[in-house]
Amino acid sequence: MKDIDQIRRDNLKIIESEHGGPAAAAAAIGMSHSQFTNLRDGAKDSKTGRARGMRAVTARKIEQNIGKPIGWMDTDHSVAASASSPADIPAGWSQLNPGQRAQVESFIGWLLTQSTSQPTTSTSGSKRFGKGG
Repeated sequence: MKDIDQIRRDNLKIIESEHGGPAAAAAAIGMSHSQFTNLRDGAKDSKTGRARGMRAVTARKIEQNIGKPIGWMDTDHSVAASASSPADIPAGWSQLNPGQRAQVESFIGWLLTQSTSQPTTSTSGSKRFGKGG
């Protein structure tokens, strides 16, 4: 069974994936990149050699800064996140505005409607990439 520090570290990884990487997650939370990665990775205390924990005050501040409900950091979301989403969110997706997301989704939809049974005209000896035919 996970302890509270491991649950909070796992939840920081979820936040990181939601924001497209550690730098964006750190900025959203309001801390430096190194502070974020030290919390996420459980950096070792130089005196004790044990992984540092995250205080409740820090967890509440993270929740507040990114709009999560109070106590979210203390609940294990790693199982729910992996079960509810068949694939990871693409890096940078959360940084797109709704219009940009719609454009990407529309393009993907268009790609999926294209017939894959169309014959190809290229042969192994033909030139490609705009260098003539």
